[in-house]
Amino acid sequence: MGKWHKTQCNMCGVSCAMEMEVEDNKIVNVRPDPDSPRTPHGYCCRKGRASKFFNDHEDRLDYPLKKVGDHFERISWEQAYKEIAEKTNAILDKHGPRSFSYCGGALGCAQGDIAFINTSVMPLIGSQWLYNPVGIEFMGSWWSHGRILGDQSSTCKPDESTLDVMILWGSNTYVAHNVNESRFLIRRLSEDPDKTVIVVDPRLSETARMADLHIPVRLGSDSLFIRGMLALILDEGWQNQAYIDKYVSDFELVKPWFKGFDYREAFRVCGVDYEDAREFCRLLCTKTWGVHQDLGLYCGRHNTTNTYLMLMLMAFTGNLLVKGNIQMDGFAAKGKSTNELDPKVWRTPSTNRFPVLGIYPTGVMGKEILSDKDDRIRCMWVSYGNPARSYPDSNVLDKAFEALELLVVVDICMTETAKHADYVLPGKTNFETYEFNTLPATFPNVTCMLKHPFLGQVGERKENTQIWFDIMKEMGYVPELPQSLYDAADKAVAERDRVGYFFKVIGFALSHPKYLKRIPLIICETLGRSYGSINRAMLWAALMTSKLQDKMIARAGWQPNPKHKFLNMLPPFKHLCTMDMLFQAVDDTPQGVVVAVSEPDRHQFALDHIKHKDKKVHLYCDEVNEYIKRLTPECEEKALSLTKEFPMVVSAGRHSDNGINTIIRNPNSYAHRQPYVMAINPEDAAELGIKDGQEVRVTTRAGSLVIPVEYTYQTSRGYLLIPHHFGLEFGGKTIGTGVNYLTSWDDMDDLTGNPYYRYVPCRVEAL
Repeated sequence: MGKWHKTQCNMCGVSCAMEMEVEDNKIVNVRPDPDSPRTPHGYCCRKGRASKFFNDHEDRLDYPLKKVGDHFERISWEQAYKEIAEKTNAILDKHGPRSFSYCGGALGCAQGDIAFINTSVMPLIGSQWLYNPVGIEFMGSWWSHGRILGDQSSTCKPDESTLDVMILWGSNTYVAHNVNESRFLIRRLSEDPDKTVIVVDPRLSETARMADLHIPVRLGSDSLFIRGMLALILDEGWQNQAYIDKYVSDFELVKPWFKGFDYREAFRVCGVDYEDAREFCRLLCTKTWGVHQDLGLYCGRHNTTNTYLMLMLMAFTGNLLVKGNIQMDGFAAKGKSTNELDPKVWRTPSTNRFPVLGIYPTGVMGKEILSDKDDRIRCMWVSYGNPARSYPDSNVLDKAFEALELLVVVDICMTETAKHADYVLPGKTNFETYEFNTLPATFPNVTCMLKHPFLGQVGERKENTQIWFDIMKEMGYVPELPQSLYDAADKAVAERDRVGYFFKVIGFALSHPKYLKRIPLIICETLGRSYGSINRAMLWAALMTSKLQDKMIARAGWQPNPKHKFLNMLPPFKHLCTMDMLFQAVDDTPQGVVVAVSEPDRHQFALDHIKHKDKKVHLYCDEVNEYIKRLTPECEEKALSLTKEFPMVVSAGRHSDNGINTIIRNPNSYAHRQPYVMAINPEDAAELGIKDGQEVRVTTRAGSLVIPVEYTYQTSRGYLLIPHHFGLEFGGKTIGTGVNYLTSWDDMDDLTGNPYYRYVPCRVEAL
């Protein structure tokens, strides 16, 4: 028998709590952890259960590598640091900070890297070019929240337990596992006679089959449908006028978007029966409701207005930022809100794109690298990602990575991106080092978890954050520090209390103002060294600077640290002492700790999450005003009419019970299944003369691939689905083809640049 260890899943932002059994330094068994407040019912999905295939396999990297000619050679860490630092500095000296970019930096379940990048690498180098998977999914949603609520990090999430109606829009939650304990949740909601589950999706997905109502809206017509719903609600006078008068600042400005709009014709174009649409609207105006949105909206046509109009629908019905639909509190912010109208915010030189929450749309990255502009990207560092296969237009990205003057990749194996790199450095998994996740998932509880390493050292693998820190140190960014700071850090770790160390660091920085911006590096150099993990030190810093309110902490049962009686007499210092105590509790409890409890019964409007000065919801903005003029039945019917060249639509990505996750490259995780298939409606297949299991060629304007088909009535006519986690080389063999050879960087939302992953016109030919 091996030893069981408590940890979190590594595969997505839900980060289910799990226990893993280890024998001979390998994971041999995985099970849910019922002791964790994050997943108290003992839940984890197929992805987490496949963790042993992620961590232990023959393609793991163990040593630093440098490309020499057409192959890689092993080098020392000292050589890697020295050469990367010298080459990065040389590029910066010659071309300035706009020549530098960072890509990746975080998984949903692992955010130590991105915390270090955002606090140290990007501000000190002076670059703003940050690319991350957020630029695939959330650009439209977070930009919309920013315009309507005043801050891009204030995003609404539903509290299913308090709502009458739960809507899943463009989301196959039962299979995607994109919310906490998703299968338990969907079953519970569908079986509750007092709850109504509504799925809006062109597919008859597993989730749709469990719903009380399925609305099969026409693929790509979501914005038109929501505009029609808003117009019908106003025409019937069903809007919650009392809510609007009290909380909305500019209702009269947006009424022209809907007054006189032909919603009956809009519903016809959307393929939704008028009476069904009317009943849907009536239900939303008489019940409390919330919505889980997923890639069907986030990566569909008009994906920014999809989410913008959805927020308007919540406001019109009086459901925005009230009980059941609020910003979930966390112990750290998702990022810093970015105002693209600020002249200090960079625009991409070739495509004129702006960032959302500091992150640029991923679809333009290859184009910007290949640009002929003087301020193009010349140097890129990459971690926690394989953009060559996961970002739009793999054809362009393969060329772009080869064109870089310097590409440095940190990963656990030789990815398709790493093969283009000048240096490939071996990172550690979240089971080999400390790591944390800041995403809230347990409302009203704010749960904090620190993953602890439970696997021993192999080769020369290092914590990702440590690698980037060591390069920054070699580049000259870490200042000379007095021995007293190192001693204070050692004492803090030994005594399990870091309050004295905190004041030492702040005192040093205040006496050396030029180092104020380097406090994160100072903490990494001193406390990170004492702990043997920068991520561990970064979580402490995140908690010490958290905006968690004292009343929320007290609601979770925490009292001030009795070690610091004098400091507890001063409210700001009392708070710091409490946060330091909370960190120790988290550090001691790998299954997680409830560090705070939000106000669970927010009947009143959640004003604390409105960042506009007038504390009102702002529904109007000029960009949407211009965009919405195109959302008419006439324009959309024409736009949705496919061509003879590309008469069908393929989704670049599919969640299924046969699939896993692109993070797991190991095909042993699906040895008894065949996940690399294209889903096709049998009636479409019959018209094309395609048999179940037959190989076909799928072609788009970006490229083509060959794939076997799978019959299923779950998908609608004319709609094909291809999984996104293939075309990866493992053990010298490439399984399947990367679906992003079918996607083009041109196919993206006009407003924010989110890609149209779920709407790619194509043609299919039987082989």
